[in-house]
Amino acid sequence: MIDIDVLGQLIPNPVTMLVQLCSTLILFLLMKKFLWSSVKNFLDVRSEKMQSDLAASEQAKQDALKDRQKAQEQLSEASKKSEDIVTAAVRQAKQEKDSILAQADKEAAITKRKAHEQIEAERLAMYDDMKKEMVEVALAAAGKLIGENNAADYDREAISAFVKEASDHGE
Repeated sequence: MIDIDVLGQLIPNPVTMLVQLCSTLILFLLMKKFLWSSVKNFLDVRSEKMQSDLAASEQAKQDALKDRQKAQEQLSEASKKSEDIVTAAVRQAKQEKDSILAQADKEAAITKRKAHEQIEAERLAMYDDMKKEMVEVALAAAGKLIGENNAADYDREAISAFVKEASDHGE
C-alpha cells in the first residue's frame, strides 16, 4: 500500500509560506507604486462621468416634467377652445334656425293673408256676378212677362237696388 503523510499535506511548509507572503507584499508594493494613481484617476473619472450622467438624467427628467405640464396646459386650453367653438356654433345654428323659422312664419302669414284677400276678392266678384245674373234673369223674365223693352234701363236699376237690399239683409 501507499504510505501518505496526511498531516504533512495539511500543514503548509513555513518556508513556502514565507516566500509566498513576501511575493504578495512585493506585488502589492509594485502595484501601489505604479498602478494605484492611474487606477485611482480612472475611478475618479468614472465617478465624475456617473455623476454627470445622473445630473443630466435628472435635468432631462425635470425637462420632461415641464414639457408634460406644458402639454397638459395646451391640451386643456385646446379643449376649452374647442368647447367655446362648439358652443358658439350651436348658438349661431340656433340663431339661424330661429331666423329661418321667423322668416318662414312671416312668409306663411303673408301667403295666408294674400290667400284670404284673394278668396274675399273672388267671393265679392262672385256676389257681383251673381247679382248681375239675377238682374239679367229678372229683366228677361219681366220683359217676357210684360213684353216691353222701353223701360229696360229703369227696370234694371230697380232690380239692382232690390238685389242689393236683399243681399245687404242676407249678410
